[in-house]
Amino acid sequence: MRESEMAQKPADAPLVPASESPPEITLKAVVLSILLAAVLAGANAYLGLFAGMTVSASIPAAVVSMAVLRLFRRSNILENNIVQTAASSGEALAAGVIFTIPGLVLIGYWTTFDYWQTFTVSLVGGVLGVLFTIPLRRALIIHARLRFPEGVATAEVLKIGASSGGNAGRRVRLLLGASALGGSLKLAEGGLKLWSESLEGALELGRLTFYGGLNLSPALVAVGYIIGLNTALVVFLGGAMGWLVLLPLYQALVELPAGVTGVAAAKAVWSGQIRYIGIGAMLVGGVWTLIQVRGPVVNSLKQLVSLYAARHDRGMGSAPLRTERDAGLVWLIGLTAASLLPMLVLYHHLMDDNVIAGTGLTLLMVVTAFLFSAVAGYMAGLVGSSSNPVSGVTIATIMLAALLLLGILGRDNPAGPAAALLVGAVVCCAAAMGGDNLQDLKTGHLVGATPWKQQVMQVIGVATGAVVIVPVLSLLQAKYGIGVATAAHPHPLSAPQASLMANLAKACSAVRCRGILSASEWRSAW
Repeated sequence: MRESEMAQKPADAPLVPASESPPEITLKAVVLSILLAAVLAGANAYLGLFAGMTVSASIPAAVVSMAVLRLFRRSNILENNIVQTAASSGEALAAGVIFTIPGLVLIGYWTTFDYWQTFTVSLVGGVLGVLFTIPLRRALIIHARLRFPEGVATAEVLKIGASSGGNAGRRVRLLLGASALGGSLKLAEGGLKLWSESLEGALELGRLTFYGGLNLSPALVAVGYIIGLNTALVVFLGGAMGWLVLLPLYQALVELPAGVTGVAAAKAVWSGQIRYIGIGAMLVGGVWTLIQVRGPVVNSLKQLVSLYAARHDRGMGSAPLRTERDAGLVWLIGLTAASLLPMLVLYHHLMDDNVIAGTGLTLLMVVTAFLFSAVAGYMAGLVGSSSNPVSGVTIATIMLAALLLLGILGRDNPAGPAAALLVGAVVCCAAAMGGDNLQDLKTGHLVGATPWKQQVMQVIGVATGAVVIVPVLSLLQAKYGIGVATAAHPHPLSAPQASLMANLAKACSAVRCRGILSASEWRSAW
């Protein structure tokens, strides 16, 4: 399409009209999608375990796609959109996995990452996230007209690339240059040991401890730049509130065990007490968001059923436009049912063939996966998928699963924490995918893509991420260690979300809701 034609289009009109059908899912687009999904899934896994935050990779994927596909004689904006859709699905799945699956190692259920169980959990969670966003597309993207900031930004990048080849090349050079700079700094710090990555200390005033720390990692600087000043400021204020206000306040009210001082005291109070205040805040926020999105979710389901009925009623008009065709209701129901079977088998096996416990976990998984995918999709429309509070909905799921098992199996059941984490892992993957998928569908809506084709590529991106994520986790565990300092890995990847989920699963399964830890628990926490 010529630039003059693009300039004449209304601002809200898709770039490629529904009357045109340029190629979207092509061989070169699928191959590039798989490669980028694998690379971005590995990168996001490391970033999430290290920094506790992940970022959307839609724009980098779109830039790389434009540069590569431009080398072919025939390519178009919808092919580029297909590539970024699948690639960003791979990195979104990685976020869901690393927030929960490492917790199974931290609680001692695994010593190394089990490939097939992790593959099954991540694949099922990701596919459910794709399927459960299908009935949300029309309500949240077309009717509610939410912002979806990253989806809009990605569409603008694709439009610029379609109209000007120089911009795509310049963006790729910037991306490669930034990668080289970040890699050089990491090599100097981690490989050559020219400086220490972190600096921390504690100031003690009587019974009070004020802790502060600084990390010089280029990854953290990049995350702060990507999420923007407003979100970064919220994260900083939350940390400052916890470390500089709530922690000293707790110490003023509760006497610490003898011999626990300085940084050790600050970290023990933080991990054993203060972080659960954050859990409560995220849980309330997730429930409140769920209440807010009840209307759009119900309306979306009604519209999907009506559209399916209209398609199969020969007396009602013509088929919907290309740009309005989602995957069919039969596919939605069939794939959902097929996805539940392996998890039903896994939960039954984990619960020693306890039919009530296994079936209850499966039902809880599917209900919470749908509800929290809706929450994540709605929040992505408001603040973007990089700022989506997926941890909050996962916490709520783990608590519900643990309480369900508590009622069925009683206290201190050895399988309880692992089962709660596996349910939370599926829901976390589904929620992470829900927010990311709707961002991609918003991009597709703006450029004139075919929704059902994007949904197919989202499943391909999920499958790619599920295949590569376990080797990445195993490599990171062998190289850096995850969550727990050992003689071999004195400074492991902190995995803050996974550590939090592991502690929560154990606490809820044992109903340990005490306000004061014993001296031995303080020392083990440190």
